[in-house]
Amino acid sequence: MTTTHMQTMERSETKLVGYTVTASVNQDLENDIVIKLREELFKKRHEIANRLDNDGIYLVQVYPDGEWTPDMPFVSIVAVEVHEYSSIPEGFVQHTIPAGTYAKVTHKGPESQIGETYDFIRDQDICGSRPFDLEYWAQMDSLEEEESTIDIYLPMEE
Repeated sequence: MTTTHMQTMERSETKLVGYTVTASVNQDLENDIVIKLREELFKKRHEIANRLDNDGIYLVQVYPDGEWTPDMPFVSIVAVEVHEYSSIPEGFVQHTIPAGTYAKVTHKGPESQIGETYDFIRDQDICGSRPFDLEYWAQMDSLEEEESTIDIYLPMEE
């Protein structure tokens, strides 16, 4: 069972370095695309210059025209936060999350059940259509535990 908690907050600009892929949710679920990228990033994160001293990983999901369906390909970026950009290792990309007002929804429960939290977000019409959302996985070793938490940030329209 999952639980959710929501609040509105201001976020400062966030600089990220990691891997990117374009795929639909259904393609990702069938092939574990994001899971494999996350595991690869976790192994190679030490190669990224100016990385903040934490083990958290971000997932940015960028939706074409703010629309989403399970079969629609969209860009996923699995990354770590850096305090500034410098030389980016081969195969990595940089991406900046803009500062602004965000709805923060906390998913509590196994990552495999995060779809229930996204259903809650859609049912409550939190932020309506949006160009992207952002997940933060603080504890990589406990994502499938009942006590696991994943923060989801949704940009609010100004």
